[in-house]
Amino acid sequence: MPLLRPKNHSRSHAKTAHSQRGFVMIEMMLAVAIVGTAMLATVSAFSTASKTARFVQETTTAEWLATSQIELIRVATFQLTPGTYTTVPAPTGYSVANVTSGVAGGDSNIQIVTVTVSRGADDVYETSAMKVNR
Repeated sequence: MPLLRPKNHSRSHAKTAHSQRGFVMIEMMLAVAIVGTAMLATVSAFSTASKTARFVQETTTAEWLATSQIELIRVATFQLTPGTYTTVPAPTGYSVANVTSGVAGGDSNIQIVTVTVSRGADDVYETSAMKVNR
């Protein structure tokens, strides 16, 4: 027994197939856009994490150098103000400087020592301590 088909079956089938292809293409474009956005967010997160890690490492090294310098100054012989103390050795790229200044009131046996740690041309960390001539 022959199957009865509507006369417009082939045309109707062609429209449905063409419509399906367009729908699949839109789905693919949306999928690519979503994956692309996710990848962009991931790359951005890695970049931010890298910058943050570099900043933390730089700051930690600078704080360590400044603390070491203050400890060296505490045990050093009192230098007259204005003056400087011997500096601690610094890793490549870093430099340590210190300078003394008098305190308000003019007591020459008390001084403020300011320690500055730089990396390249940028000051990374600065701290001060008092030193007394005993």
